[in-house]
Amino acid sequence: MDVPQWREQFNNLKDRRPDLAERVCRKLLVDMQRQGLVDFDELDAELTVALRLVGSREHVDPNRPKPRMPSNSHRTLYELALKHAEKHLEPEAISATILLTEKRQLAFEVSRLAEDADTPLLELREKVREFLDFAPGEAVAPREDVIGTRAALVRRLLTDQLDFIAVAKKFVRVRDFGDVLDHVIPTHGNQGRLGGKAAGLILAKAILHRAKRRGEFDVKFRVPKSYHIPSNGVLEFIEYNGLEELINVKYKPIDEVREEFPLVERLFKSGTFPPTIHKGLMDMLEELGEVPIVVRSSSLLEDRIGHAFSGKYKSLFIVNRGTIEQRIAALEDAISEVYASTFHADPIEYRRERGLLDFQEQMGILIQQVVGEEIGDMLFPVFAGVAFSRCEMRWSPRIQRTDGVARLVLGLGTRAVDRTGDDYPVLVALEQPTLRAVQQPDEIYRYSQHVVDAVDFREAEFNSVSLTDFMGRVGRKLPMMNRIFSIFRDRQILPMVGIMAQHQPDELVVTMNGLLNSSFPRDMKKILDLLEEGLGEPVDVEFAHNGKRLHLLQCRALSLASAAKRVLIPTDIASEDIAFTAHRYVQMAQIRNLEYVVLVDPLDYEKLPTREDMLRVAKAVGEINRTLPERRFIMMGPGRWGSRGDIRLGIPVTYADICHTSMLIEVARQKGTYLPDVSFGTHFFQDLVEAGITYLPLYPDEAENTWNEQLLNNSPNALAEVTPEFADLEHVVRVIHIPKISNGRSLQVIMDGDEDRAMAFLDEAY
Repeated sequence: MDVPQWREQFNNLKDRRPDLAERVCRKLLVDMQRQGLVDFDELDAELTVALRLVGSREHVDPNRPKPRMPSNSHRTLYELALKHAEKHLEPEAISATILLTEKRQLAFEVSRLAEDADTPLLELREKVREFLDFAPGEAVAPREDVIGTRAALVRRLLTDQLDFIAVAKKFVRVRDFGDVLDHVIPTHGNQGRLGGKAAGLILAKAILHRAKRRGEFDVKFRVPKSYHIPSNGVLEFIEYNGLEELINVKYKPIDEVREEFPLVERLFKSGTFPPTIHKGLMDMLEELGEVPIVVRSSSLLEDRIGHAFSGKYKSLFIVNRGTIEQRIAALEDAISEVYASTFHADPIEYRRERGLLDFQEQMGILIQQVVGEEIGDMLFPVFAGVAFSRCEMRWSPRIQRTDGVARLVLGLGTRAVDRTGDDYPVLVALEQPTLRAVQQPDEIYRYSQHVVDAVDFREAEFNSVSLTDFMGRVGRKLPMMNRIFSIFRDRQILPMVGIMAQHQPDELVVTMNGLLNSSFPRDMKKILDLLEEGLGEPVDVEFAHNGKRLHLLQCRALSLASAAKRVLIPTDIASEDIAFTAHRYVQMAQIRNLEYVVLVDPLDYEKLPTREDMLRVAKAVGEINRTLPERRFIMMGPGRWGSRGDIRLGIPVTYADICHTSMLIEVARQKGTYLPDVSFGTHFFQDLVEAGITYLPLYPDEAENTWNEQLLNNSPNALAEVTPEFADLEHVVRVIHIPKISNGRSLQVIMDGDEDRAMAFLDEAY
């Protein structure tokens, strides 16, 4: 007689894994009992006969133990289980139970390996692949086993943050982890994770893909090809190069950290990579080929809820062309520079402010293929940017906080997230894309993008190219021109008709009008809504579009200022007690009992003759920030605080230079043509939000505003008392001690977001 297929299958399993064969029998018994096909009391009787036991096995006295079973009786019980299964169950059902048992065991083994921090990632990857490849379409592990396996993989590879695990285990499939593990660069040790930036991107991709599977989302998107160096790689690099003394640099005074960083960075950039990492990077480059890549930080603390480390660590673009020796040298140089940024004053001060200094920060690395098309010996996305699910600041009363906001640029998205140069991205409320922050045609042209960031193969580096030169190189080959550009002619903004209408190069203006009249704002808002719903927190994302498809580059929880209750601006303040008023981009906030005003007037700042003088002003501001009582002062200066481009447009401070102020004000004086580019969506703005620093742009020369010249420009200057070493800057930097000039009163600031009005005035302490 032919042996049934399920019996052959069972015997094979029994030979390989006797423990799993017994588990199959137990599962069959439980299933048949639940279906009413067997009764355990009747089974006891059969067992008594099979084992030739003497006496009755019945048990009726609840106060006496049940009869003892012989030590090996379970084997007979399992044979009975197979006998009844063959009688009561379909062969296919028995085979399915056998497969399911093996599938569940593989899930347990994946979880066990993931929970052991010493498990090599290669071994974990192989076990994950074994689980995924076993009986696809035939055996599906129970939900509880799958969830447990997902949670274990999240803890091992991404984070031990409980709120993140609770979300990620619902969305990130074991298959997703299999794909990730295929792109992990090996390290000598096994204790590292992939870091916050990688974790956020993996989770965002999983959330959107689940929405697509459920038919809730039909936007075509991708995540760029990505590789990961686990976070322990930086520790291995430090140890390999004998730089262990740098681990405790974070406990030094911040001035010493800042002074020593140039040496630290040089030590890292002259270091050598451990052999295991070096070989892994070589293999990665061979697989990728000669395509531009970007090296991104992905630290363990980065992109966590409440402290996103926006812009604190570096992201560096690599052309990745030439011999393999040239390519690996450039890549390792960039990685070492990102590693070094861990020891910069800005992230250390940021950690100190949030009580994170004692956490052993480890830097994972996320390496991505740059999104874009190669045109004119450059590679760049057609457009890119950053989008937020919440609009913290509104430029129109019609815009709601939940409308979402995006900053869009032509080319690489660096100009959308950094405050660079005399240049402006397109700012759009996603639910109200026609409500532009700038309305008049000449203003639209003036406050538009004039420089494009791209990977430039002629220069063999990341490059910023003027829009005129950029268009001279790409010409009519640029995709989506009608959606990116408008024509500025005869003081009017005109749509671009045709691929290359008759126009002069200087008539082109980046408006994104065609894009904003397409489905893009709606699609981006849908993405943000799905991610916010999935994470349970507002989000921001970075993205790029190559003319064919949207690519998601980054996703993290968005820090939001706590909502302030509305307080009406008083109407009975004497004019001489009003310091200033404002009426644009006003949040809802109140800042009470301020003792100091720090003012760098734009008219004085722009008179400084040299760049060195302006950098010295930035140093003075940083020292004032460290000296004055925390949260008892405001800073006012020429708008763009934190400018990374033309520092004539704003004082080139970093987070560590302004972190103790209560309020940061960007002042735009009428002299010249400058209008502040508000900080919506930039890394700089996120620093302010996370630190609870209120932001306000101020236009003192507009007729409806007040600027108290006597109080702000002519009050006694306390700079020499606060920072004597910068006393020579008294003609530029003013420190006003409010109680001293106002008979003990302090400065109060009331901001009414509903009315788009703000007032700062002298009053008794609250």
